[in-house]
Amino acid sequence: MYKNYFYLNRAVIELRDKLIGSNIYEVFTQEKETLYFHIPIEENEYRHLVVSINQSEPYLIIKDEHRKARKNVVNFFKELLPAKIENIQIALSDRIIKIVCDNFYLLIPIRGTISNMIAMPVIGEPEFFRKVKRIDEDELISDLISHNYNDSFNLPKISSDIHNLDELKKTFSYLTKDILNELKARTSSNDFIQQKEILMRILSQINNDPIQIFYSNDLNRYVFVPSGFISLSRDSEVFEYDNYQDALLKLLAVGNKLSREQRLKKEISKYLEKELSIYSNKLNSLKRRVDEGSKEELYRKYADVLLSNLYKIKKGMKEIVLDDFTSSRTFKIPLNDKFTSKQNVDYYYDKARGEKINYSKSLELYQSAKSSYDILLELQKEFENCDDLSKLISLKEKLGLKDVKVIEKNEPQMKFRHFIIENKYHVFVGRDSKSNDYLSTKFAKQNDYWFHARGYAGSHVLLRVDNPKEGVPKNIIKNAASIAAYFSKAKTAGTAPVAYTFAKFVTKRKGMEPGKVMMQKENVLLVKPEIPNNSIQVED
Repeated sequence: MYKNYFYLNRAVIELRDKLIGSNIYEVFTQEKETLYFHIPIEENEYRHLVVSINQSEPYLIIKDEHRKARKNVVNFFKELLPAKIENIQIALSDRIIKIVCDNFYLLIPIRGTISNMIAMPVIGEPEFFRKVKRIDEDELISDLISHNYNDSFNLPKISSDIHNLDELKKTFSYLTKDILNELKARTSSNDFIQQKEILMRILSQINNDPIQIFYSNDLNRYVFVPSGFISLSRDSEVFEYDNYQDALLKLLAVGNKLSREQRLKKEISKYLEKELSIYSNKLNSLKRRVDEGSKEELYRKYADVLLSNLYKIKKGMKEIVLDDFTSSRTFKIPLNDKFTSKQNVDYYYDKARGEKINYSKSLELYQSAKSSYDILLELQKEFENCDDLSKLISLKEKLGLKDVKVIEKNEPQMKFRHFIIENKYHVFVGRDSKSNDYLSTKFAKQNDYWFHARGYAGSHVLLRVDNPKEGVPKNIIKNAASIAAYFSKAKTAGTAPVAYTFAKFVTKRKGMEPGKVMMQKENVLLVKPEIPNNSIQVED
């Protein structure tokens, strides 16, 4: 509820008290969808205003202590700084924050996926934090500057033309589900006059009451509500604050902790489920093998009986029935019709020796798998009793799970064609100019081989070299060159020249067109454009 229009009114009032008269010296981002405004004061050198336009978690908050990262930082609005904050306002009936400075003003529309931050200078062009199309820029700015902006909170006035709650909801779109649920919890009739009176009290509480943070089992998350709200039960420890800023800092802290707990629970649960399934199937298979017992004696008996009756075995026989005079038993023995009688005897002696080793190994594997399965069951019980983040982290370490790098949505995730030559050598092929650039300048390692059809437009091709000390056979290099020729304009030629070099000798200068690169050194092979028979495509 902290991003509700009425609570944003309260946030603006608090920000005005703390920031008017302060100077902005730097604006930068070090994470997606968040801008940091460096607004130091004498007693606090590292004070920042943090503005998030994340669609699910937008906010404006003051952090008294924030240190700028040393790398992966991008600055914004440099030409407009330093600037003095003269006012902070909010649009009437819309979630648009306006920060007025002496030489520009900043507009922050909070509108889900199209939330943004726009610096509007007195002289010059607007500067957008999040890029949008030119036509959309003009429409957005026209919309934002058409609003009237307020310095303080005013309760909405309900026109006499509105006669019921449905009409009220259509008129005031910012009456969110939280507010309407609270209104429903406090009213027992459809008397609209009573509903209006109670609604005004609810809105007044949002503006004035202490703010409570607690976990709601009904909503499965932490909530941010006035202390006087009755629509939600307090299912956990309640944290109460007199101001919006402190309450929001607490909500973000417990919310982030809860999100991490939920992610860890999902990760560990998925891992345990997968591993238990694998070991269960493995145990069932091994148990069947162990329960069958060793066939060592049977195979040795087959060999002994065959040896005693060599003269009866003819090439081309697929089985034979023989009597064992030492045990008075008759055996029906399968034969390999392509073997000689002596080869069939040797085959069963070999199987007897192999069976002894195989059965012994099966017993060993069964005991090992059973031990691992039992450990996983114990860890699963421990997981079911994990009730805080520290226990989950400890369990993750016991399971040997490593942290996976999270790839931001704006980070390139190029898909290449992927071939494997002779089940060992990996070849990657760009699909277009953008993926060619990424393959050659980002994805490539310096000792990988890089290929391109010489004199023809085509894909950039990379032969991955995992171990530079291990030489790559010439036929593999030629195979990769054939793939490069195949994915070029020379595809239909009988033979085509392909340039190749180490990836470290491939460079791209600033301003070069997409897909264009330079080679400092090159070799040339004349090859047939084709997908070699010794390669398979594993990703398309």
